Amino acid sequence: METIKQEKGSKDCLACVAAMATQTTVADFKKYIKENNLPFDSDITFIRYLLDNGYLVGTYFSTNGVSSDVKMSDLHSVDLLRANSYIVVESKNARVKEQGASHAIYWDGENKKIHDPSPEISEPKIRDYKVIECMVIIKNSEHPRWETVPASER
Repeated sequence: METIKQEKGSKDCLACVAAMATQTTVADFKKYIKENNLPFDSDITFIRYLLDNGYLVGTYFSTNGVSSDVKMSDLHSVDLLRANSYIVVESKNARVKEQGASHAIYWDGENKKIHDPSPEISEPKIRDYKVIECMVIIKNSEHPRWETVPASER
């Protein structure tokens, strides 16, 4: 899987993660939120997009706020990072963090790889992230997207 990078200076990290998680594009995500009149940087928007694209999302770790003492390596060491996940982490940008914002990354559980949309980060390391929230992403096998036999042939 290729990491989708946000444009420098943009706040598109959530859109990039949504695109990576669903094998769609950032433009698809933006079109979806515009058509459905949804807020751009909301977990609810992210979850709705994934549901409509054939995935289920569940929270298995969460703190309140935009800071955390829990490192991604802590979650990894207790084997919580088995599946693909949407992970909200502390922003490394002090100005962004002061404004109450965080950063979204994608965890490829199968390949145990971080996909960080930040254009400044080329080789992300597990130990470098403080986790605010972690949501597991799985295929919804009942969704029409994953049908192997067309409904007309059943």
